[in-house]
Amino acid sequence: MPGKLAVIFDVAGTMLEMYRVAKDLSRNLLMEGIFTMELVMEKGGRALVIPHLDPVEVMKTPAETTFADFFRGREGNVVISCSSTPVSEDEARRLLLSSEAEVSSLQETLAAVCSRCPGFYYTSGLIVDVETGMVTHSISTGGRPFPEMEAVLEELEEMGADIYVASGDSKRSLSSLTRWRGIREERIYPASKPHRKEEIVTGLKGEYRTVVMVGDGLNDRYALKAADLGVLTVQQESRPPSELLEAADEVIDEMRKLPELLRSRIDKSPA
Repeated sequence: MPGKLAVIFDVAGTMLEMYRVAKDLSRNLLMEGIFTMELVMEKGGRALVIPHLDPVEVMKTPAETTFADFFRGREGNVVISCSSTPVSEDEARRLLLSSEAEVSSLQETLAAVCSRCPGFYYTSGLIVDVETGMVTHSISTGGRPFPEMEAVLEELEEMGADIYVASGDSKRSLSSLTRWRGIREERIYPASKPHRKEEIVTGLKGEYRTVVMVGDGLNDRYALKAADLGVLTVQQESRPPSELLEAADEVIDEMRKLPELLRSRIDKSPA
C-alpha cells in the first residue's frame, strides 16, 4: 500500500540559511553574499564542480598546490552540480587536471565562511569554464537551519509525512542533517543534479499518494514541476527567476508556512 505523503527538501537556502563566499580568480577578488547560480549562468560553458572533499583536508593542503596536482588521484570525487549549458564530468576533470590555479583560492573562501558560520555545515566548490579552459571561481558555503526548521519538520512528521532530501551537495556535507534531525540516510540523495531530482520525485510518486518538492533554486525547477505539489521558498532568495516561478505551484516566504499550506492543499485533494 502506498504511503500517504513524502516531502522532499533541497538543502541550501531551503532547509538551511546560507552564507556564501566566492573568489573571482581572474580579479583576485573575494565576494561575499553571492548567489552561486548567478555566477554559473553568466555565460555558456560554465559548471559548478563539487569536489566532495573534507574541508579539513583542503585546509591542510599546502596553499601553493595547483588544482592539477591536488585533483590528481582524486578525479573520482569530481561531480557537477549544475551548469549553464551541458558540460560533462570528464570535461570538468580534464580542465581541473590542467589548471595552474592554486588551492589557496579555495582555502580563502573556506576560511571566510568558517569564521562566519562555525560548526554545522560546510561545502566548497569550483566554477569551471570549459570554453576558456579556466577555473573562474572558488566558492565556499556555510549554513545553519532556519530557526523554525526543526518545528516545521516535527509538524510534518506528525502529519504522517516521510522526509527526504535531494541536494547537489556531497554525502559528507549532508551527514549533518542525519545528526541534527535523524533523517534516515537512505532518504538523503546527495550529488543530485536537476534531472536527478526530477527522477527522485517521479520515483517516489509510485510509492506515495502525494509527493511534495520544496526548493529555492533553478536546480530544483524540474523537480518542482514533476511533484504533485511544487513549493518554492523565497525565505533567503527574494528574486527568483521567472522560469522557477512558473515551475512552482505555490510560493512561500517563510518555511513556517509550509505545514498549513500542505494541510490546505492535501486535505482537499482526492484520496
